[in-house]
Amino acid sequence: MHAPPAGPTVHVVSPNPAQDRLQVVPRLVAGEVHRAVEVVSRPGGKGMIVARGTVRLGGRAALHGFVGGSVGAQISAGCRELGIDDRHVPIAGETRVTTVIVDRATGDSTVINEPGPEVGAGEVDALVGGLVAAVRPGDLVVCTGSLPRGAPAELYARCVTALRGRGVRTVVDTSGPGLGSAIRSGPDVLKVNEEELRADGGLIGAGETADLDTLMARALAAGVGAVVVTRGAAGLSYRSADEGWDVSSPEVPVVNATGSGDMMLAGFVTSLARGNDLPTALRTGAAAGAANAQRLEPDLDGRDEVDELVGSAVATPVPGVRP
Repeated sequence: MHAPPAGPTVHVVSPNPAQDRLQVVPRLVAGEVHRAVEVVSRPGGKGMIVARGTVRLGGRAALHGFVGGSVGAQISAGCRELGIDDRHVPIAGETRVTTVIVDRATGDSTVINEPGPEVGAGEVDALVGGLVAAVRPGDLVVCTGSLPRGAPAELYARCVTALRGRGVRTVVDTSGPGLGSAIRSGPDVLKVNEEELRADGGLIGAGETADLDTLMARALAAGVGAVVVTRGAAGLSYRSADEGWDVSSPEVPVVNATGSGDMMLAGFVTSLARGNDLPTALRTGAAAGAANAQRLEPDLDGRDEVDELVGSAVATPVPGVRP
């Protein structure tokens, strides 16, 4: 095993990991029997994609979550194989499996997410305590993915609050019940897609329509330091109280876009950890997301692949942005 690279660590908090089982079929037809032409099984979930992307890009990564049973053992083994610092809390329940069916004819993916095991208050305390003990000044912390049963909706907000004053930057990528509390906890960056931002999350009324800048401004007013909104092939947008960027995504042949938002996040935080400026980090994120979409399974070949695409990701400043 190679020694981990020097520099800050990207700590990824992903409480509900999964073993991804990806199956490719010639054409997906509901109600029919299919024969898979390709099958890939590997540790997955949003957090694993971010951590994997970080190490592929030459960064340091640690994973914090809950693992249990034989599937959980596969997750931990995958961390060791990739050089990711395995800081999962062991639990009695069995880690979930996520089934991804890829329609080769269209490139569309159908994802079936299992609910995952149940965790208790003591296990949640162990996760938060372990995270606080592991971070060092200069590190970045990414909270991403769904929560397992038994975990409080405020778990990510609790992590952000516990890390305040420790010299780390916090990034939250979540949706659903925990989004509102996570926003109000004041993370340095909120990363969402446009659909998630339009959901309630404690920000806007259900069903309300508003332009993207208005929604991002509301998130800033609610307490986050900055907002990154991914828009698929259209790229991404960044807003803070005094800086705004719209970034185009490189045009690539899409094989499977599953996980591209997570890989964009990996590129973004790894670039920040490397000391790059904000536009470079955003462009690196867009390039990493595009590189991921060219592959069957969520992954990168390495830093060279992303560097080749960075030049095609154009960052355009947006002046006069205020919440």
